[in-house]
Amino acid sequence: MISLYLGIASLFLLAGILVLLSLRSRQTSQTDQQLHRSAQRDFYRQRQRELAADLASGLIDSGQLAELERELDRQLVAESTSGGYAPVQRSRRGYILAVLVLIPATALIIYDRLGYRQDIALQQLQAEIVSEGADDLRWERYQELVDAILARRPDSAEHLMMMASLFRQQGDFAGALPYYQRLAALYPEDPNVLAQLGQARYLVGGRKVDGETRSLLDRALAINPMQGTALGVLGIDAFASGRYLDALSHWQKLLTQLPPDSSEIDLISGGIAEAKRLAEEAGNLQSLELSVSVASELGVVPQGILFVVAKSSDGNPMPVAALRVPLLTGQQWPISLQLTDADVIRQGMSLEDFSELVLSAHISLAGTAIRRDGDWVAKPVKIEPAKLSDPLSLLIAEVQGS
Repeated sequence: MISLYLGIASLFLLAGILVLLSLRSRQTSQTDQQLHRSAQRDFYRQRQRELAADLASGLIDSGQLAELERELDRQLVAESTSGGYAPVQRSRRGYILAVLVLIPATALIIYDRLGYRQDIALQQLQAEIVSEGADDLRWERYQELVDAILARRPDSAEHLMMMASLFRQQGDFAGALPYYQRLAALYPEDPNVLAQLGQARYLVGGRKVDGETRSLLDRALAINPMQGTALGVLGIDAFASGRYLDALSHWQKLLTQLPPDSSEIDLISGGIAEAKRLAEEAGNLQSLELSVSVASELGVVPQGILFVVAKSSDGNPMPVAALRVPLLTGQQWPISLQLTDADVIRQGMSLEDFSELVLSAHISLAGTAIRRDGDWVAKPVKIEPAKLSDPLSLLIAEVQGS
């Protein structure tokens, strides 16, 4: 806002300087014209005196004197007439002055027409909301200002997102829907916009994924396979439809990208555990039950990511399957987990395809699957998946590099 005022002031200052220079130039021109006319008159009188002297000395007669005086008069009139450029110059100067005044005036008119005055008011209101909180009157004023700006600049993505977010925060997805639709028309290849529009349609449509909503979510994942909103909605829809393996696929991808302190971790982790249980009951999934605990002598468990990794016993360094579990503050131990066919990384394979597996677990402080010094680790355990009937226990009792 300060830069705006400085810009307007600069325009007026520039116009003022140019006006003063133009006026000064006009004054200088008028002075020059007066000096020129005075010199003409002096020359005229001097020449008359010279002609009179020539007549007295007999150099010219009276007829020649009359002819020379007439010629002198014609020269004076011609030179005086040649100074007629001044009105033209004054006309041009008037035009220049008008243009100089119109420049900042036009800028102010355009500024107001495009709604930038409302932008300033919106910034002030946002500052009030941050410092004093938002009541109903402020939210109403906020909406009025943004709508006024969009009436002048309908393709302003920033303000379209403001309105969509405002309705979203209030839980009014029907109100947010038209703004997401306008954003999707402006940015048809933005995965976040497509996913948010799909989510709004899903919630407004009674939590059902129709053909258009699915198309939006699938397009978002085609552009960004890890788009969280699309993964969450498709996971919920798959779970509600009894497609537990699809729900697992979506939610496991979503879980891998949630920060350790995310409030969604408990919800997604619970959904994954329930989807695994139901898929196993339906006979669609084979699983190994695991219990991971931490030795008490290690002290307070640090906040990080728990990794459980299964590898084949043939020495292949590539994991067969893996679990990634963000740890919350105050995490309860031991943690019960299920390693299932849905967790198998190798394409087209299941746990039953391996006669022996080596399981390991570690808590990564940096959040990486590769162990580093300082990570808490458990000793690897070799198992035969086909013969394992009881839950397998893994004890984290060492610190890497110590």
